[in-house]
Amino acid sequence: MTESTIREKYRNLLSDLDFDKIELELRAPNIFQILNITRTEIRHSNFLSWLLDPNGTHGLGKLFLIKFLRELAASDTAAHLDEFDIENLNYNNVELRREWRNIDLLIIFDTLVVCIENKIGSRDHSNQLSKYRETVDENFKTRKRFFVYLTPAGDDPNETGEDRFYTTYSYESITGQLDTVLKVHGTSLNPSVRQYISDYLTTLKRSHMKTDTINDLAVKIYNNHKELLDFVFENKPDEVQELHDILVNRIQKKETGWILGSTNKYFVRFLPDALNKIIPRKGKWTQKESFLFEMVISWEKKKVTFKATVSPGDPATREILTNALETLSDIPGYRKPKGEEWLVYFLHAWKFGDDDMTEVDEAQFLKSFEAALPAMEKIVGKVQTAILQHKTELEKHCGKTHLTP
Repeated sequence: MTESTIREKYRNLLSDLDFDKIELELRAPNIFQILNITRTEIRHSNFLSWLLDPNGTHGLGKLFLIKFLRELAASDTAAHLDEFDIENLNYNNVELRREWRNIDLLIIFDTLVVCIENKIGSRDHSNQLSKYRETVDENFKTRKRFFVYLTPAGDDPNETGEDRFYTTYSYESITGQLDTVLKVHGTSLNPSVRQYISDYLTTLKRSHMKTDTINDLAVKIYNNHKELLDFVFENKPDEVQELHDILVNRIQKKETGWILGSTNKYFVRFLPDALNKIIPRKGKWTQKESFLFEMVISWEKKKVTFKATVSPGDPATREILTNALETLSDIPGYRKPKGEEWLVYFLHAWKFGDDDMTEVDEAQFLKSFEAALPAMEKIVGKVQTAILQHKTELEKHCGKTHLTP
């Protein structure tokens, strides 16, 4: 599309009353969206645990827990959860555990244990379900044991055979229960509690069930402005680009003077100012640097790998740089290069999220970066000292052109 066409279609979008409606809805404050935890599995488990706790500050007592257990008991696989026994459970002595032995949620009664595996944006893997089941069986031998696989749509487990033991349950059912709670008991709840539950309902319907009124509006707007929106989506930055931009902004604000070098979406490369002034531009990166520090972004593995790399290029330059770097073999993170062209002398990887992460969390990403920064700074400092000892050689043989900060 031409620029004039895009501008015309954009004006049409802005004049659409449905667009005004959806913008108004999206701007309404929602505590889960404000905290950016709409798709964070552990936060959903925390909130669910709060609702299910008879002694929770919500003021519902055992109401929500009983509703939850009754629906589970109606399942075909509920051999150890009889509907007639639910009222007779000891709710005064119930215990809820979060992340015990990596299990998302345990509800422990005197005579019954309910094990819940919660999956929001991912599925079970690595024999998780059988491991958790075996752990519960081993530690609660004298009690009845009931296992729940909770997903937005009530999907079956991936792990072969575990559908015999795990009852599937959906967030659709939870939204139905919470709707009923608000309609029947809403006026008797603390206003803050009522708002929390209402925000949670909106989050589930809008982000996971796609049943909120705003979802219908979104479909209508898309159908009416499909050409423009498709063009926008095609040019939307992905997660790697978002992380790249966060790193670039952080480095540019850094007090110690790291200068950005050749880069692309997956690589953020830099030199400290002292090395930027002497590293020759006779390599194979886009700006021809012979040496750079690199941060390689992997969204799939949720990690960033920090490297110190010598580029293919001028043999004399490579020899000077490798001589300098080979003196650092006693520093943590050092590795002897395995390739013959791109020579990587240091590796230091750091995780910025778990494998279930579905969207970029800038605050969490920056927190992980700050935690990894001291180790990276130590390597940068040692490498800089070693290379500066060869400053005269580099300047004599290779020139002094450098990047502009």
